[in-house]
Amino acid sequence: MIDWLRGAGLVALCAVTSGLGAGPVAAELRAVLVGVSDYELDIGLADLQGPANDVRLMADVLDRRGAGSVTLLADGVEGAARPTRAAILGALAAEAEAAQPGDFVYIHLSGHGTRQYDPQGDETDGQDEVFLPIDVARSEPGSGVIPNAIVDEELGAAIDAIRAKGADVWLVLDSCHSGTGTRMPVSGLRFADPQALGVDLLPAEQVERAVVAPTDADLPGGYIAFYAAQSNEFAREVDMAPEGEGPEIYGLFTAKLAARLDRVEEAPSFRQLFQAVLADLNDTTLSGMGKLQTPAWEGTLIDAQLFGGEATESVQRFALRGRQVAAGKVHGLTEGTLLALYADAFDPPEAAIGQAQVTRTGATSSRLQAVAAGCEPRLAAPCASMGALPAEARFAQVLARPLDMTVRLAPPRDLATGVPLPGDHPVTLALAEAVAASPGGTGGYALALDPEDYEVETLHDGTTLWFGPQAQIGGQAVGLGWTGAPDVPLTALLERIGKAETLARVMGGLAGQQSLLDISPVRIDSRLRAARPDDLMPPGAQIDIFAECQDALFSVQDDPFVPLDGGEDLKQCDSVQVRVQGLSQRLYDVNRVHIDSQYCIHAQYMPVEGMTAPVGLGDDMTICADCPGDQYTAGAERLFTIVTERPSNAEALVLEGRVENCFAPSRDASRSGVADAAVSRANAFLQGLAQTPHTRGAMMGATPVSEIWVTRRDWRVLPRAQALRQAGLLAGP
Repeated sequence: MIDWLRGAGLVALCAVTSGLGAGPVAAELRAVLVGVSDYELDIGLADLQGPANDVRLMADVLDRRGAGSVTLLADGVEGAARPTRAAILGALAAEAEAAQPGDFVYIHLSGHGTRQYDPQGDETDGQDEVFLPIDVARSEPGSGVIPNAIVDEELGAAIDAIRAKGADVWLVLDSCHSGTGTRMPVSGLRFADPQALGVDLLPAEQVERAVVAPTDADLPGGYIAFYAAQSNEFAREVDMAPEGEGPEIYGLFTAKLAARLDRVEEAPSFRQLFQAVLADLNDTTLSGMGKLQTPAWEGTLIDAQLFGGEATESVQRFALRGRQVAAGKVHGLTEGTLLALYADAFDPPEAAIGQAQVTRTGATSSRLQAVAAGCEPRLAAPCASMGALPAEARFAQVLARPLDMTVRLAPPRDLATGVPLPGDHPVTLALAEAVAASPGGTGGYALALDPEDYEVETLHDGTTLWFGPQAQIGGQAVGLGWTGAPDVPLTALLERIGKAETLARVMGGLAGQQSLLDISPVRIDSRLRAARPDDLMPPGAQIDIFAECQDALFSVQDDPFVPLDGGEDLKQCDSVQVRVQGLSQRLYDVNRVHIDSQYCIHAQYMPVEGMTAPVGLGDDMTICADCPGDQYTAGAERLFTIVTERPSNAEALVLEGRVENCFAPSRDASRSGVADAAVSRANAFLQGLAQTPHTRGAMMGATPVSEIWVTRRDWRVLPRAQALRQAGLLAGP
């Protein structure tokens, strides 16, 4: 896919990218609509028939939504400017100049897209993804570069300039993807073969890899991304005219998107819109064909309202196909899970037309049976079947799950003596009260105190209660600390611990259990580059941790990374890197989940498609030990990488923005609401794998659990004094 949001991230050309942030109701809705149909005859590029209609259609939709400024760049559209390279980039620059905080900018690009060689050398595969304006020309022999093409980095920079003003951006690219050739009863395919423009790429190099990352998270404006099709599919044009009339050619994705936007009376979330369009595309078949194309989304604000506004309650609905639901263990479904059934993705919660219960779960799909209202979900006692599911049911939404996870904490002990605190000690009483007040099954887990069989150690040093898988290193307390301050309720910290431990148990149950015959199709390399101990300041010194690590990292910048096998002791300013490499021609979702010593969950996501070169999964992690106020401190940490095969006609499994439990303050309350909604939905992933037998060859029902591969790396972050003692730079035990 296309590396559109460069430096800020990757987005697909033949896809949809966006930048949306949910702030207050947008100050102004603005738009730039681009459609390129009639390319010059002498460049050998087939014309398209749909982009002009796409622009007219989206202009009408936006007009009905009260857009204040709509810039049209399209050939064949009355009043529109010619869509040249200069005009397109100029229009985007004008939006950046005019944008104000809270504005919402919609950008739509319809036309041909392709690939060319990357002259800057900053692409892992040596190629840039490009959009082709109307004044595109043939490549000079041997240059590998297409004159006047708009390169991914250029578009990404233009979008970031808008977001830097505090405006939110939604970019839709209804452009072509490469794919296999078939006889297509459609009007056209929006893919330009690079060879037609004089760029001689090998056929294998023309397959666009699904490598997508968010734009710069530090910019005040937000984003959301939809993709018109997967990278092994065509983005199609179709004749939408009634029988006996026409033709009226549109981009298929644009037509379905516009139709859904016109049906919206209230303001659903982008997630609900995506699910509705996905279902509409799945329902659209042509003679002799299967499903037409599968859109995808990318973005941190998937649960924000359309075109800006308040956060919505997170709603995730899964498509139904007969008695099969397109969700399984990786989506949080277990046997006994109770689902509400709906006719449409936009239907409100009270419009459920029935209920069903999961009877058998696979990795990405599950079998359902209809049940009566009032069914209570139980693991070993399914409710009575009520016959067939309602014929009009097209979506299912989780109502309730059986409780199957208990996180056990040790009663507090004195750090110095190791003796349990008395039952009437204020800390003992506070912990017992907080455990009793925990949310229980609503969070997918329960909390309990257990002096023998526990996952979480608790130690009291006289002023602070410490929590951790190992709450002391060398006699020094480490992990998550609670001082009793009224502004930090113990119940909130226990909720953080419960979610993190639930995730760790689920992932840990699958990690390392694959057989020699079930090797992960994506290679995962966890690597370490250690800082030099003599570059670290001694304990008690006045320390600028950022300057210290900058200097320490500079000292080792030429040192190679070494394998991180797990079980190592890390220290201040060490660097951890995760690299992934595709080993199969199929499409996989890869998530990196780091649980730090504070029980904060940090997730990074990347799709990997095809045989790829090694590439970093998320930013390198710089370790910070005993840093006051920092989220990374000394203690036990865990790192999981989860590889899942992407099913056809289904959403990507993206944990980034969905499992985190330690959000930084947002720029406004509605953004915080979006984050909270994402966290509340994250438990769906935490539970589903919990009942998987801890062997890779295991079967759940008749479905093999072969679409999930998990690796795990554990380490300890040493307190500064301990690290220097181990290096012989500080005296003491």
